[in-house]
Amino acid sequence: MTAQLIFNLDNYDDEMAYKRCVKSTDMAIVLWELVHNSKKKLEHSMDSDTITRYDALDMVFDKIVELLNESNIDIDTLIN
Repeated sequence: MTAQLIFNLDNYDDEMAYKRCVKSTDMAIVLWELVHNSKKKLEHSMDSDTITRYDALDMVFDKIVELLNESNIDIDTLIN
């Protein structure tokens, strides 16, 4: 079985769909990392009693941004 995707990169909607397809594996890896590894790592970082819920929230979002940056995923170029 074979599938072929064709994009007209002069068309804005097609260009956006192309960018999403190209980054889909990277996005899946980021999601896998968040689900399977990041929770454990963040729990370990939050063992201190001095961590507020706001600090914890910042740590979670910082981790998400870090993983996106490591995979060269710029959300603004994929959702616009």
